[in-house]
Amino acid sequence: MKRKILGKGYPRLDALEKVTGAAQYTVDLKMPGLLYGMILRSPIAHARIKAIDISKAQALKGVHAVVTAKDVPLNIFSFYQWAADKTMLATDKVRYVGDEVAAVCAVDKDTAARAIELIEVEYETLPAVFDAEEAMSPDATLLHERESNVCFEVDRVVGDPDKAFAECDYVCEERYATDKVCHCCLEVSNCIAKWDQSGRLTVWTNTQAPHTQRQEVARILGISTKKVRFISSHMGGGFGSKLVLDMKTPIAAVLSKMTGRPVRIQNSRSEEFCTAKTRYGYTMYVKTGAKKDGRLWAREIKVIADCGAYQDKGPATLNFSNMMFAAHYNIPNVRYTGKLVYTNKQMGTAFRGFGNNQIAFACESQLDSLAAKMDMDPLEFRMKNANKPGEKMHSGAEIPTCGMSECMESAAKAVDWNQKRNQKGLRGIGVANSLHTAQGGRYYAYAATDSFIKIAEDGMITLITPAAEMGQGIHSAMAQIVGEELGIPPTEINVIGSDTDLTPYDLGSWGSRGTFVCGNAALAAAREAKKELIGIASEMLEVKSEFIKLEDGQAVAKAPGSPEVILPMAEIMDYTMNKRKAPISVRGQWADDMGPDWDVPKEWTKNVRSWAFGTQIAEVEVDEETGEVKVLKVIAAQESGITINQKMAEGQIEGSVVQGVGYALTEKQVLAEGKVVNDGFIDYKILSSEDIPEIETILVETGDPEGPFGAKGLGEAGLVPTAPAIANAIYNACGVRCYELPITREFILKSLKEKKAGK
Repeated sequence: MKRKILGKGYPRLDALEKVTGAAQYTVDLKMPGLLYGMILRSPIAHARIKAIDISKAQALKGVHAVVTAKDVPLNIFSFYQWAADKTMLATDKVRYVGDEVAAVCAVDKDTAARAIELIEVEYETLPAVFDAEEAMSPDATLLHERESNVCFEVDRVVGDPDKAFAECDYVCEERYATDKVCHCCLEVSNCIAKWDQSGRLTVWTNTQAPHTQRQEVARILGISTKKVRFISSHMGGGFGSKLVLDMKTPIAAVLSKMTGRPVRIQNSRSEEFCTAKTRYGYTMYVKTGAKKDGRLWAREIKVIADCGAYQDKGPATLNFSNMMFAAHYNIPNVRYTGKLVYTNKQMGTAFRGFGNNQIAFACESQLDSLAAKMDMDPLEFRMKNANKPGEKMHSGAEIPTCGMSECMESAAKAVDWNQKRNQKGLRGIGVANSLHTAQGGRYYAYAATDSFIKIAEDGMITLITPAAEMGQGIHSAMAQIVGEELGIPPTEINVIGSDTDLTPYDLGSWGSRGTFVCGNAALAAAREAKKELIGIASEMLEVKSEFIKLEDGQAVAKAPGSPEVILPMAEIMDYTMNKRKAPISVRGQWADDMGPDWDVPKEWTKNVRSWAFGTQIAEVEVDEETGEVKVLKVIAAQESGITINQKMAEGQIEGSVVQGVGYALTEKQVLAEGKVVNDGFIDYKILSSEDIPEIETILVETGDPEGPFGAKGLGEAGLVPTAPAIANAIYNACGVRCYELPITREFILKSLKEKKAGK
């Protein structure tokens, strides 16, 4: 198909208002009577609450309300209701430094802060546990009223791994670990809650999932979803941190109900680092075996995931990472066991890659260890085991299209693999592959969405989509999909979204699903609109529909033996409104025809129907005097299905790589007795512009039979292979194998000294 709109690097629809500062984020919203809320948080990692005295705070001038657990609904909550373990405010115990104890609202921030200081809480300190493996021991302190701190388990087997390992000619067995890292969104988590006179609650917040958070806030408040409306303004980053309800939202709602006024609660930057949830830390015991000819024959992993004090997206993350583990390379014998474990630390949640990053670091690093044992080039090893299009995996995954080999070939060619792999000095290159969902997954009984298109009397096209815009450019992508079908530049399409009263129900922006799911619904609506427009043009021109096409915002008719006739969109709409007496308003829907298959023991990976493959090759330089690792260049070859917007696709991958470099080398949440000590950008090291390596992006187009025009989602996939590619490059440069993230200078120096000493 010749593309006229798709693939072009059109500027984003919101570009001008963002670069001029005109864009309104939730933190910018003002409204009459606005009060400022603030939350009193526990200073202790684990303690019993013996008494709370709020009298001094209540007496402070300018304070409108003070609440504790006695004043709020105590419905327990989690993303999965069967895992519910948290109340809005702590009742009898606090379980991490930052746990919500009480809240106030006042006329301004300073008064609210002073009121928080005046609340007196008497605590009885309890033993705390900060290590997930230690928390699993029989004598460990229990955080909740349970038999153990293990709150969720996964156990999946394909084939017979024990027998298969005995048949392997080469086996590697190693321990890997990753730590908790923060999302570092530029816009902090915040909300405004307001009840109207009819008793309906409106919440303005920066959420990736307005409809599901609407359900969640209704659930914890104990009210009907009909009584709740969510509106999301421009968002300054999400990366998974704004998927599940944060307690500040229902707290703000309670305070607004009590005062009859709108209430804002906004994290400070310190609170963002300490309470806004993190990526789950994984400890992984990995074993991989291969045959003499280089075929991967068996693999197993034991995952211990640090849940933090309460459950959130942990069960989903463990389930997703086991799907990626089982489908990455078609290995006939696979075992995955995972345990999610409570600790007295900040909660974990979704983070771009959703557990796949941790797994990829361990498994792709170990592939290099195994290749070294076999005296085989690591790229050749991966090529021999590459996934193939049309393949039915031993785990049940079905791979309709796959560009893994093409990604490896194009990345290797771009870096000159054979020459660079054998370079002298302390420079090296490393490779890592990834696969990731390209359309979310079948994790809900519901997996569908709608879009609506209406065409105004002047020909203006408006798309109403539930696609949640969080800075990734999804509204621009939707406009390009509709524009391609209707022959209209995306800059002339008005996109409305992010309001649960206006948009169709949708599960939100996560799992790289937006382009695939919402894009398919937008395309379906565009096809309906196209059918109507061409039908009307046919009637007006008395030309058969098959001789009419839409391009450049007009209908073009070219019947055999007749001159070309052009009909502007405005004329078509004038005719349909005033002659046919009917506007054009259409609906498009995409629905997954298969529900979740969790009960099928050997085919659970069928819960993903579209896969995106990628390869990254990193080039690094190691300073043996300081231990510093400098990433010089990253080649990122990523399968896109087809590319919707060239610039946005490249930007997504470049942003992913930058996050991946930070994940590999610099980012880590540092705690002292459960308290985060690096709670700002001075001490929590994300990359600056000077740290960013050269990034070369290669988009590999393989098409997808079910994606809109063949597109796949790629918002997350580019982050997955970055850390293992860097770890493998470090090994190639200096012979140091890295088993934990982040890879610190201290570790490199210590390892180099031990290597020189022959240890």
